[in-house]
Amino acid sequence: MSQKLKILFAAVLMWGLPATGWPNEVGRLEDQFKALIQKGRALYLHYCAHCHGLTGNGDGYNADHLDKSPAELSNPEFTKKKSNEQIFRAIKLGGAGVRKSHLMPAFGRTLSEAETWSLVAYIRFLGRDHDQPVFLPEDVKRGRPHTPTLEPGVMEAFRKWHHEKGDDPKVLGDGRWLFREKKSCFACHTVNGEGGEVGPDLSRAGFMFTPGWIYSWIRSPQRVKPQTKMPTIGLDDTESRLITAYLSNLGEVKRPADWEPYLKAGGDADNGKKLFFDAKGNAYCSKCHSIQGKGGQVGPDLSYVGVSRTRPFILESILAPKEVITVGYSSVLILTQAGRFLTGVKVNEDDKSIDIINKDGENIHVEKDDIKKFKTQEISIMPGNFGDILSVQEIRDILTYLTSLPPVASEFSAIKR
Repeated sequence: MSQKLKILFAAVLMWGLPATGWPNEVGRLEDQFKALIQKGRALYLHYCAHCHGLTGNGDGYNADHLDKSPAELSNPEFTKKKSNEQIFRAIKLGGAGVRKSHLMPAFGRTLSEAETWSLVAYIRFLGRDHDQPVFLPEDVKRGRPHTPTLEPGVMEAFRKWHHEKGDDPKVLGDGRWLFREKKSCFACHTVNGEGGEVGPDLSRAGFMFTPGWIYSWIRSPQRVKPQTKMPTIGLDDTESRLITAYLSNLGEVKRPADWEPYLKAGGDADNGKKLFFDAKGNAYCSKCHSIQGKGGQVGPDLSYVGVSRTRPFILESILAPKEVITVGYSSVLILTQAGRFLTGVKVNEDDKSIDIINKDGENIHVEKDDIKKFKTQEISIMPGNFGDILSVQEIRDILTYLTSLPPVASEFSAIKR
């Protein structure tokens, strides 16, 4: 594009001059820039706002947990110093890739080039920078990068390695170093009170997750959950093994004696399934939880629980759900300007509104101008009395059903608990 056309286009944006009579190209480019901004906004709110803030002020809910403050993308003095290509590279390669903080992950293995350019456009919008409009290159790649798969034999090789070396002190030390100092894991995950709050607290990762699941997830989180906030960070096999060993050794939990009857063999998976989905029963887990698309949306999807969570952790989640609240499922309390109290799980938020889903599965949209007080509650909306209203055998049956669930994707069938 000629420099003259850029100046004309910038004038349209800055001063609102009518495009009537101007070259059709200017109008087309203006529409393209606006479309990029709109697409970039959705991606920004999903992948970036937790650190950089909803409006780019560097005040996201995770910002206080970082050693280095996130860039203030709403500051024109900051954004104007960066070319479009520099911003594109920072998003694609991550902080370490452009000699900045390793805590910012790389998104080049997760987002398409077109999506990355749309983020650049939205950053220009946040910074009120109209001097450097953003357009898609003619040869831009619109498809997302290939998602790594678990090739045949990979899981078996990992399992053998983990059995032989998973407790080796040097392996654990190397894994800890990668997690905290080299990769971007620590920016989003907490371990023993330190780290970010975007992803789950991993202080008890070894108690919560099976080693095979940790290994497969960190290699390719997008393959399991395409809409996860966690990008595919491109770990090689050695790095994946080391980090998995480190996490698998975190959080040894002494089982209470009264857990033992529930953990004994002899559960009936068929009866557990019936209890899970029975709308007239005392359990009725599917009111809030779904399995392969069947059930409610208030609580976490349990489609992968059979290969991802350990049996003791699933039991704890049933008997004492307040012990660990899955990220994204904390209860929020809203007091409206009209004096109405609303509570539920936050499912979406932008700079103008919040969407929650209450315990009955109802979606509620609230404009921020209508909110008088807002509070995230450190409580679970899951009832904590299942130990009282269900028998030991019924809980054992539900536990057996959940741990017997096959993975949704066949490639994860090699994961064993």
